[in-house]
Amino acid sequence: MKIIDFKYGWRFTDVKYALFSERELSQIKVLSDEAASDIWYSYCDNKLLPLSSFVIKKGFDKLSLITNDCGWGDEETERTTKCLLETIMRDYIEGYINVCYDDENALKVSTRLFCDKWSDFCYPSDYLIIDCGDRALLYYEDMIYYLDKIENT
Repeated sequence: MKIIDFKYGWRFTDVKYALFSERELSQIKVLSDEAASDIWYSYCDNKLLPLSSFVIKKGFDKLSLITNDCGWGDEETERTTKCLLETIMRDYIEGYINVCYDDENALKVSTRLFCDKWSDFCYPSDYLIIDCGDRALLYYEDMIYYLDKIENT
């Protein structure tokens, strides 16, 4: 599927929202419904996403608040959030992450592109799961949480 045909493709192609270059769009791949569902349900136990719906799967134990204000519209705070994301995802910065909007809609995205344009990926979502493989982030109503991995004993 092309990004233009993706349920939320307008976020990346409509000039009223965010306009990505062809080079940037080439760093975004639409995942199948099945892949989106697999990722989503590996973190959540239901279709909706209240914080209480998280279950201990993939070894994740608790949510740690990283920022309670991503800084929508404030350049300095948005830049701070970008730097924070780059720091958290430094091990993945040259790779790809999965950005899940719900149990049917997810993207595989260049980590660097996600960090650079995080607000375009988040707008106008109330929540996202950002899956990095062995760690994850949750964007929830302008807050970002880190999902701590616990050691298997």
